[in-house]
Amino acid sequence: MDKQRVVENLNALFEARAKFYEFFDNNIPKISNTDVFDFSKAKNADLKEVYEHFHLFDYKIRKLLPSLYKAYEIKDEDLNRNF
Repeated sequence: MDKQRVVENLNALFEARAKFYEFFDNNIPKISNTDVFDFSKAKNADLKEVYEHFHLFDYKIRKLLPSLYKAYEIKDEDLNRNF
């Protein structure tokens, strides 16, 4: 994968991450004067919608991993994955 494609994948990953946090920002207030989410005051969220945001974010990460593995010569046995 060339540099341009890696950059595109990174930008897609950052966009998915921003949408994930935007969802949190819209549904979970923060503790006063902090950036810490106050889950005790969270709205009831649609778990399907939470999963959709997570899945998109996770997909973008997985799409990028092969090029990172190749660039840094990372092999499966080098990793301690739990998925």
